[in-house]
Amino acid sequence: MTEPPEPVRAAWDACEQQWDEPARHDAFFALVAQHACFAYAAARYKVRAGDAIADRQLERVSKAATATMLATASARPDAKQRAPYRAVVALIVLMLVAALAGLAYVANMKRGPAQPPPPTPASH
Repeated sequence: MTEPPEPVRAAWDACEQQWDEPARHDAFFALVAQHACFAYAAARYKVRAGDAIADRQLERVSKAATATMLATASARPDAKQRAPYRAVVALIVLMLVAALAGLAYVANMKRGPAQPPPPTPASH
């Protein structure tokens, strides 16, 4: 976990000085959200787990972190989204190659067997 910015640390110190003051926790939470220091906030409140204020704030931080993660997440490109017709294109190419091979075979059969060139008259 990286160290949070100074304003976040100062806001936490203010929370510890007057723990029962909701405005201090709100100010701390606002700075945590602004600087995306959710792990820092969770670690601080978790130390006081079991305390009603700490438990409530830990829940709040957890929900905010989850919402931020979901709001900023990007979808992974699915293989089917990248090339939805890949199998169809492969099948068409395969059929085209087979058709060309068949046409070449038929054209070769119409010519008949290869015959030697006609003999040229011998000149003496």
